[in-house]
Amino acid sequence: MSAAISPHSTPRLARGLRAAVAAGLLLLAATGCGVGERDVITVRFWNGFTGPDGRTMLRLVKRFNEENPDVRVLMQRMDWATYYNKLFVAGMGGRGPDVFVIHADNLERFRLAEFIRPVDDLVRGPGGIDEADFVENVWAAVGRDGVHYGVPLDVHLLGLYYNKALFREAGIVDAAGEARPPATREEFMDALERLTRDVDGDGRPDQWGLVFTWYRTNMVTLMSQWGGAFFTPDYAKCTVDCPENAAALAFCVGLIREKGFVPPPENFDSWVGFRQGKVGMAFEGIYMLADLEKQTDLEYGAAPMPQLGERPAAWASSHTLCLRQGLDDVHERAAWRFIAFLSDHSLDWAEGGQIPVRKSLLDSDRFRGMEAQAAFAERIPDIVYLPRVPFIFEFQTEFDAAIEKALRGSAAPAAALGEATANIDAAVARYNEMLAEAGRMP
Repeated sequence: MSAAISPHSTPRLARGLRAAVAAGLLLLAATGCGVGERDVITVRFWNGFTGPDGRTMLRLVKRFNEENPDVRVLMQRMDWATYYNKLFVAGMGGRGPDVFVIHADNLERFRLAEFIRPVDDLVRGPGGIDEADFVENVWAAVGRDGVHYGVPLDVHLLGLYYNKALFREAGIVDAAGEARPPATREEFMDALERLTRDVDGDGRPDQWGLVFTWYRTNMVTLMSQWGGAFFTPDYAKCTVDCPENAAALAFCVGLIREKGFVPPPENFDSWVGFRQGKVGMAFEGIYMLADLEKQTDLEYGAAPMPQLGERPAAWASSHTLCLRQGLDDVHERAAWRFIAFLSDHSLDWAEGGQIPVRKSLLDSDRFRGMEAQAAFAERIPDIVYLPRVPFIFEFQTEFDAAIEKALRGSAAPAAALGEATANIDAAVARYNEMLAEAGRMP
């Protein structure tokens, strides 16, 4: 039997994976569980919502507690940069929270470590959720071999933000004179040329057509549109350096180095530049909406991710509500009631800059009134999640470094992706060694 790791590896690998990952993680201090009154069940809830989304979630927690006096949810927030390390170590020590949030990209590592309780019986049981109400591809993203390991609370995907005032000045308008965002590659290139301007006459652009924001999400989107892939179907070998990915990255480098439509990454804060009105368009996630909504001097619009390659695609992830293994029946029922409550009220969550994944909510008048969310949601059928691998952090590190090297001009796109591929394959080999040590010999 092959020792190559795949997302279908069995949970018998848990002990080997725990030991290997734990070596590089920080130790977690005691979590501190609150003591409730008699007959009140305490549910500990961890997440990384430290910004405005945290305030939205806190309001939902308070509402649940008010409506369920026999349950008290205690929410603990921490920065995403340290969250996963702390969550993993807490799980290893049996001190993990009852309910916790995991991005769909990171689910595999925790699943293989046996920290997550499957939820299919809860979804289909008393007090459950209509499984058919979930958007199919989002529901599939939290499942493995027909077993689902959490409830997706949202889908946050990449789309196009654009400056309406700059569009009108450049004549990129519809028949009514309103700013018209591009939907095709031809429209996109035309908009870039019109929007990039030397305002002060010094021979250098002061106004840019586009900025690349988070390189990872931007490039996963465009590489997928070009028809690229990141691993072989069995996840045994990395394919980041495939010709399609290299072509997509070269296209982006050309927008900077040859066309001059995009500012070089050096000494330019892309998102701040857009918010300052110096940039016509930006590829960013729906979760940045709160930033724009509090800015009164920027007339912005939101549109689905344009199709620049051979097929439509947009990077996405989902905040997934998970239950820890080993809860007693009483705590499990209380924790599940909380998860179902959040799912049922995910339109309240969406107002803070997210998109619900329940079809009934997407089809509601209230959601259609959320203009930016509704526009981005048009790309839900075309979303692309990061690879379902337990070594996702290693993949992200190498992928991000390769993209930055290419966009900064310190390495050719093909060379940068080739180096990343070799390093990711080395990470795969290390995990294969762990499989052998855990008893899964070839």
